[in-house]
Amino acid sequence: MSVFGSYSRYYNLLYKDKDYQGEADYIAGLVRQYSGGKAKSLIDVGCGTGNHDVLLAKHGFEVDGVDRSEDMIRVGRQRAEGMKNLRFHLGDATDFRLGKKADAVVSLFHVMSYQTTNEALKSSFVSAFEHLAPGGIFVFDFWYGPGVLTDPPVLRVKKMEDESIKVLRVASPEIHPNRNVVDVNYEVLIEDKATGKLERLNETHHMRYLFKPELDFMLAAAGFKVVDFLEWMTSDREPGISTWNACIVASK
Repeated sequence: MSVFGSYSRYYNLLYKDKDYQGEADYIAGLVRQYSGGKAKSLIDVGCGTGNHDVLLAKHGFEVDGVDRSEDMIRVGRQRAEGMKNLRFHLGDATDFRLGKKADAVVSLFHVMSYQTTNEALKSSFVSAFEHLAPGGIFVFDFWYGPGVLTDPPVLRVKKMEDESIKVLRVASPEIHPNRNVVDVNYEVLIEDKATGKLERLNETHHMRYLFKPELDFMLAAAGFKVVDFLEWMTSDREPGISTWNACIVASK
């Protein structure tokens, strides 16, 4: 099973402090800016449980979310009930096929950094390109190499709870500099508050940190033109050596 299969139970709890509204507003702004206000439809690759997608649909876009986790897609579809402009599909970033084209493709929360091989990253870019209408916009964020190497990841502990469960997550990173990959080893302890039952999960997320020249090369090979390169959640600031999260806007 993918590491994301177990995440569906506590994903929203762990990231309830994430600024989904701000990020959705930011993405909607970039898509509108670089489409000249013409974009009406978008595909979100690696959509998770649909937090961004619900908000992007409320912005007025026709939204199709794609994720490889059946559990997450199930949650997304429950959220989409009653929303005519929001749909969810099972599929992988590298080879999804929806049989339709959109005005924009977005991929958020470092999904492209999960593509740890050149083949996977290239295939993901090609899949995005093939789902765009002419002049369409591709927006994605990623772990930016200079920032990761300047300020390497360290052990982190996160505690969260709601009315049903308590979650303790320990993240232990291991850097592989010759592959530009960080293995984030997660140990997760979930307590059912009603029964006191404990569940322990161990997962490893392989995360690739990326550099601008390699992205320029691979995006061009897929047919894209890079039109902007930004520090995430900014409108005019290029990433620097202290930037962990960067964003690229490319056009077809």
